[in-house]
Amino acid sequence: MLLALVAALSLPAAEPAFAWGNRPPVIARAAAPRPKGEEAAVVSVHAALDGADLVVRFTFDRPVQRALYGADGAPVSGRLRAVLYVDADDDRKTGLLAAANDPRSGADRRLEVGVVAVGADPEENVGAQAVVTASLADLAGKRRRSRWRGDTAATPRQVATAGAWVEIRLLAERGPFKRTSRLVLAEEDVFLEGRLKP
Repeated sequence: MLLALVAALSLPAAEPAFAWGNRPPVIARAAAPRPKGEEAAVVSVHAALDGADLVVRFTFDRPVQRALYGADGAPVSGRLRAVLYVDADDDRKTGLLAAANDPRSGADRRLEVGVVAVGADPEENVGAQAVVTASLADLAGKRRRSRWRGDTAATPRQVATAGAWVEIRLLAERGPFKRTSRLVLAEEDVFLEGRLKP
């Protein structure tokens, strides 16, 4: 018992997640997502400004760990994915040029969350693991440009997971983000739209 307590006290303190409180999601599914086999589906998106940073939390239909690891405990890729378009300046005339009725029209950024299975490295004494990744692309102009990449291993303060959610912190320099930024969750041919609350 004493050894367990000493070990727990010696662990580094986890970074606190954003305090969502009773804040409602900016995007929520009206119905259960279509079953996609082993792949997790997003059921809601919370988003808020924390200072000048944009914090986004994707909540899935199952615990994240179930999507990252198979029944045998081996890490797997491709079973956790989310794509969110961000109209950071709330202006449909800037950013992505799409059809007038396409909710993605005017989006300035594209945030994508996924998972990559990483093999064991015996020399480094590291076992196989699944790493949740995030990438942000700039949609201005004719070509997409990578703006930022992070993951739970290299940037744990910006990409975090627990329970059924993945939380991404987009630092201020990846914006700027307005308090009325528009968000569009894209899943195949379905687009769900929401807006930050001022």
